[in-house]
Amino acid sequence: MLFVFQSQCIAIYMALFSYLLHYTFDTSSSKDLKQQLTEFDFIIVGAGPAGCVLANRLTEISQWKVLLLEVGGEEPVATNIPGWTFELEGTDIDWKYRTQSDGYSCIVDQGCPWPRGQVLGGSSAMNYMLYVRGNPVDYYMWELLGNPGWSYNDVLPYFKKSEDNGDEDILKGNAQYHQTGGYLSVERLPDITPDARIILRGLDEFGLKNMDINAQSQLGSMNLQTTSDKGSRASSNKAFLRPIRYQRPNLFIKTRTFVTKILIDQWTKTAIGVEYTNTLTGESGIFMARKEVIVSAGSINSPKLLMLSGIGPIQELQKHGINVIQNLPVGHNLQDHVTFTGIPCQIAGRMIKSPTCPQKLSYLSYYLSTNRGPFSNLGITTISAFFQTEYEQIQGAPDMQLLFRGDSTDAIFYNQFHIYPTLLTPKSRGYITLNETYPTWGAPIIQARYLADEFDMKRLLRGVRITLGLFNTRAFKENNFRFDETPSPSCAAFEFNSDGYWICMIRQYTRTVYHPIGTCKMGPKEDSEAVVDSKLRVHGVNNLCVIDASIMPTLPRGNTVAAVYMIAEKGSDMLKEKWLKAYYV
Repeated sequence: MLFVFQSQCIAIYMALFSYLLHYTFDTSSSKDLKQQLTEFDFIIVGAGPAGCVLANRLTEISQWKVLLLEVGGEEPVATNIPGWTFELEGTDIDWKYRTQSDGYSCIVDQGCPWPRGQVLGGSSAMNYMLYVRGNPVDYYMWELLGNPGWSYNDVLPYFKKSEDNGDEDILKGNAQYHQTGGYLSVERLPDITPDARIILRGLDEFGLKNMDINAQSQLGSMNLQTTSDKGSRASSNKAFLRPIRYQRPNLFIKTRTFVTKILIDQWTKTAIGVEYTNTLTGESGIFMARKEVIVSAGSINSPKLLMLSGIGPIQELQKHGINVIQNLPVGHNLQDHVTFTGIPCQIAGRMIKSPTCPQKLSYLSYYLSTNRGPFSNLGITTISAFFQTEYEQIQGAPDMQLLFRGDSTDAIFYNQFHIYPTLLTPKSRGYITLNETYPTWGAPIIQARYLADEFDMKRLLRGVRITLGLFNTRAFKENNFRFDETPSPSCAAFEFNSDGYWICMIRQYTRTVYHPIGTCKMGPKEDSEAVVDSKLRVHGVNNLCVIDASIMPTLPRGNTVAAVYMIAEKGSDMLKEKWLKAYYV
């Protein structure tokens, strides 16, 4: 009887997850679906973090008609629930991309999974919501690389512009770095867990003091703020589109719309519109842009669309029979923060069992009525720390980040967790090319090339050695947080805990923390790797810009979504400056 009941309960739980994964509070308005406009002032391709910001800010100008195109559908209710973040990967709101096997990394899985959001809100609808801006040095470096207007002093106002910070201690302690009143809710998730508190004490004892890492200093630790609103995910769709979607008649949204090509006048090299296919009906058509086509499809799909449209490396385009409009290094300069499965921490004596199915249903019911309980947080995943190895020469700038995750899909029920030393400043560079067989509809070829530069392995190895010192802290010892010395069978040929062992583990069990950037690099035309200029305009093509993570010249030292919001805020202001000036002249 117990087995039957448990089976029935699991079926109910999975059915509920499936239902909420397809159910949305938003339904498309008649304006979204029925108004047969084919010409707009701006066309935005991609409704991820950048696209949603742009749609909001550009429609502030009431005379501009703005079309936002998204290949996915409406954002489902399931994405609201922090405790379901782990389950969203691999669902039908995920592009389910994978990197290629290259012998340097991801060896066990023959390539790493790269989840990317295919839904209104993009990856912000399924990420871990961690709000980290990076280090001021990152943005000064962008400017030094030939991008005026992108220093930290220039971009800080745009970080603040989006923000509606909900934590009083953060606002009181560092008011010059934060603000309230923006569209994006930023707060700590409720109910910090006991293990998270222990880890924070250990980090503090280790010399990584608890601080606001988005303020004056980044070298320390924090229970990170998240892009959430009272215990519920605040995706870019929820933050920037829902408040205005039915309030601004100049905003038009088309979901289930796959853009296959940017239309470019070959004589003037001017973007004039896009070709698209409706993924539900198969119907194809054209939308025209009077002012600008904006590509905000992310670090994988933005370079793909540019190449399909004749903008990219000449050899790659000719290989696929694509007419070359502009020879640019699209798809190059791919970067990502790299880690591995991590350092195992066994909690000695703990015998926590995962909740039974009835308990999980009870927790879910409690969350849906209160936004509290186990489903309201990510457990130790919100704890992070930043430190320097001796390889980092820039004072105050970390080259390593520590991340934590329990060995269970349940955020707070586990007997072991892993510590992930993560390299923030990799030298390795990868690239993206078109699918060999189906360039338009097939997944692009992702050559991440993690750890191709041996210096990256040296830094990661040093990060492991430093991290192991956490097990000597009083906080870890008193709470039975012990280094699990069970060797992995995959690396049994090496002496456990030797450099050779950890090098084997890092190459076998490489992991990404889902921060790909750089494939449409921002830089001056003299930069052989640059695709867009400091105004985010595609070199050599008029009225076409790229605004998303792909324009980053180098990685910020931390989770990337906050920087994407900043880029979109700044990009929208640059577009306003360009076209309002033209309008009034």
